[in-house]
Amino acid sequence: MNFQYYQNLVKQDLPLAIDSSWGQGRNAFGGLTSALVLTDIEKQTGLTDADLRTINIHFCGAVILEQPCQFTHRILSKGKSVIQVEGQLLQDGQVKTQVVACFGTKRQSSIQITPKPISPAKSVSDATKFPFNPGLTPQFAQYFDLRLTSGSAPFSGAIEGVIGGWMRFKEPTEVLNDSAMLVLIDAWPPAVLPMLTTHVPASTITWNLEFIQPRDALAKQDYLYYECKTVQADMGYAHTEAIICHPNGQLLALSRQLVGVYDKRA
Repeated sequence: MNFQYYQNLVKQDLPLAIDSSWGQGRNAFGGLTSALVLTDIEKQTGLTDADLRTINIHFCGAVILEQPCQFTHRILSKGKSVIQVEGQLLQDGQVKTQVVACFGTKRQSSIQITPKPISPAKSVSDATKFPFNPGLTPQFAQYFDLRLTSGSAPFSGAIEGVIGGWMRFKEPTEVLNDSAMLVLIDAWPPAVLPMLTTHVPASTITWNLEFIQPRDALAKQDYLYYECKTVQADMGYAHTEAIICHPNGQLLALSRQLVGVYDKRA
């Protein structure tokens, strides 16, 4: 059951429960839950002439696998060019994933700043492919093709909290939309994990993404480039920031996450 399967359930207002193949431990993968909330927001509001500019995500509680999920939304504000919408995924009446998405229509401006294209250190073919090892890697990893170009593998005792590389779905089914990009970006391990030497739990608490517009078209088979660094970490929390780029080096998105690291427990 790939991402498109779940996205279609949301678009058709059909009952939805996330199966164990999308598990992250005993819980559902957060990249999937946030993308499904965004899909519901876009469906319910019918936005066709506005681009997604920012999305703020709070993972308020664990989404239990194989249990029914419900979606709600409400418009927080609507101006001439900007609309902000709140969406939630609930189970048993409890908020598990909360999203605030900001959409903006294009306007004329005298200011135009274009970032220089990024040049990854390695091509897709030269990068190191992340293996899927049941029991060691999360279940949801089976749906992704991640290829390491910089930094180190998780739990390798690296001296820096850096990770980066190429990414796409293992079986691409459609051209990437914003919801699919959410799923892809969150598939990467937190950038702080390479600094650890043993497998320990870590989870994203809050996540902010800014989508860059305009952007060049993407093909179904394209790999996106991801580069993330740990800005600060202490007292069981890490702050990371990342860039996401088009295959041609064009900047597509900026990402920031607050990650909980549970390597020492009382």
